[in-house]
Amino acid sequence: MDNATCYIFGAGEFEPCPIELTSRDLVIAADGGYDYLVEMGLRADIVLGDFDSITSFDVWDDTNCEKLTYPPEKDDTDMLLAIKLGISRGYENFAIYGGLGGRMDHSISNIQALTYIARQGVKGVLYHHNHAMTVINNSSYIIPKETKGYVSIFSLSDVSENVTIKGLKYDIYGENITNDFPIGTSNEAIGKKGFISVGNGTLLIMWQIDSEE
Repeated sequence: MDNATCYIFGAGEFEPCPIELTSRDLVIAADGGYDYLVEMGLRADIVLGDFDSITSFDVWDDTNCEKLTYPPEKDDTDMLLAIKLGISRGYENFAIYGGLGGRMDHSISNIQALTYIARQGVKGVLYHHNHAMTVINNSSYIIPKETKGYVSIFSLSDVSENVTIKGLKYDIYGENITNDFPIGTSNEAIGKKGFISVGNGTLLIMWQIDSEE
């Protein structure tokens, strides 16, 4: 769905930040992520999960949104359920908040969820305090020239082949990166548009953002 974003809010660490929604955007709260929407005064179009971490039940009954209940014993995490739902409804751009911090296993599972997004041929960015991350698979990504600070690139596949990085402090052209040698740690933005691509493989890209964005 062009020019529309699926926003997903999880129950991890999250600092309220300005988010401007349009009528075409879809807002999904993955269980306790609903509390963040209440705190920020944002609408929830869908709330899903087993509802074991929501605390804002004082406004729950007054919320005019779709509620999808799942059992605690399931293969998909609440976050992955939300992602799959967004994809099934035609969304190709995902912005995820509250997906990191707290339990380490949840943070790792949400990074894996970014890999799932990339391998479905759509785009997703996971935001946390003053940094963001995305995963690309056999594709490319642009780091805006306004970016400041560190930009790190890691291979999530055994080998990511034909990796090119341009417009950052350290450039490479057509090199291979492996998942047992973190050579892409702490590259730096230099006021230029950064271009990162991988011909065959999966890359995790992390960069710093303004905490007030």
